[in-house]
Amino acid sequence: MAIKYGSKVRELMVKEMEDVLKKNKGFVLSTSGNIKASDMDVFRKKIKKAGSRHLIVKKRLTQKAFDKVGLSGFDDVLKQKKNVAMTMITDDPVAIAKILVEFAKVNTNFIPAKGYLEGQVFEASKVKQLADLPSREQLIAMMLRAMNGPVSGFAGVMASILRSLCYALNAVKDKKGAGAQQPVG
Repeated sequence: MAIKYGSKVRELMVKEMEDVLKKNKGFVLSTSGNIKASDMDVFRKKIKKAGSRHLIVKKRLTQKAFDKVGLSGFDDVLKQKKNVAMTMITDDPVAIAKILVEFAKVNTNFIPAKGYLEGQVFEASKVKQLADLPSREQLIAMMLRAMNGPVSGFAGVMASILRSLCYALNAVKDKKGAGAQQPVG
């Protein structure tokens, strides 16, 4: 009995999609119309630089993969007549959201639709909220500044005390030195 080549390929695609869904923290589904290939190349490079992937997906096969993994709530996106793409969230969801929102501002045909992160389905408005958050690097810098503040304040106070002590000792020395030089009269 011969196996149809097309069905085997589709089966492998669903299996690969399942693996991708299991390995990543989450994803954002987006819809798009006509976008220049050069714009998409620049966008994909930014996504790749952020450590992620952006895939154009077959809606029917994606739905099968979602069913096998146990994800639901994406029917409205997958039934649209537009192209559907999936951007994986590997490390920093804020960085991915910033790239998606920035690209959507420039390309009105690109619309981040829905996503999934840490066991929860979220709407497009959540993608915009994530994009408004500070990036991971900015949060780390803010935390380091907050931790460094008390230490530098303490160092400043200690330096001030030492300066005051030096001024007092210099004043005593000058006073004793001036008293020794006065003629006895």
